[in-house]
Amino acid sequence: MNKRFMLTAAGAAATGFIGTASAELVNFSHGMDRWAGEHAWQVYDSNGGSVAGMGIVSSQLSYWGTSIAYTYSSNSSSDIFGTVTGSFDLAAGTYNVQMQDTYGDGWSWGSYQGHLAIGSGSGTVTGSAASFSFTVAGVPAPGALALLGLAGFAGSRRRK
Repeated sequence: MNKRFMLTAAGAAATGFIGTASAELVNFSHGMDRWAGEHAWQVYDSNGGSVAGMGIVSSQLSYWGTSIAYTYSSNSSSDIFGTVTGSFDLAAGTYNVQMQDTYGDGWSWGSYQGHLAIGSGSGTVTGSAASFSFTVAGVPAPGALALLGLAGFAGSRRRK
């Protein structure tokens, strides 16, 4: 027996297939001066929960966050330790980033100024601490994207 069915946008909404995803891939870039071991940062959600960060753990640079992926690029300049770029998943919302320099002289050495950029926000530390905020917009759930794609395809059919 061959059964046929059709899922409409109304049916998808009733069953919970349309909405926002719980996470979005957010890129980051952390440029470190020669004294990278003095750098630390944390990302806090709007409830004050820590969701990602970087710090020194057992004498090692450590990055953490949900589904984090990152790469390290070294630099030949003696002023620059290198740059870590990557991404992690964050839910839609507003986030606050707290950055620290444990020595208190900022994220710079020689002519190089270190930085941190996450999503749409960025900052640097010129003394012992700094902060910035950024917002992650909700993204349509995969089921909603599929339905929107089918609707666009159906609406673009050529008529004879």
